[in-house]
Amino acid sequence: MTGAVLALMACKKEGGNTAVLPQEKTQTTVNEHAVAETTYRYVAEDGSSAHVTFGEDANGQYITIFSNNKTIRIKHSEQTADAEIYRDHDIVATSKGDTVTIEQEGNIITLKRAKGE
Repeated sequence: MTGAVLALMACKKEGGNTAVLPQEKTQTTVNEHAVAETTYRYVAEDGSSAHVTFGEDANGQYITIFSNNKTIRIKHSEQTADAEIYRDHDIVATSKGDTVTIEQEGNIITLKRAKGE
């Protein structure tokens, strides 16, 4: 898990696809349990992209972050007046408005939802 989040910090944009991906909403049934997910494209301060999925299944809510060919999935922990907090071991992801902040071992990565998402 440690390498996955740190990989988000290390990725740098060097050209590539710069098109805005539309919001993706899916609902599937897995073993007779509904899984609802919504995916958005987010951008880090260094310009790199991440796909962030907010989902809910039979085990509860979660957030999945995919960037630099790495994926982390974190279970929902608590809700505050203005944020959703997800925790798994030493990783804490906070979703507030159009921003997702990931904290791990003193490292902080801020992702902002891409324009048009």
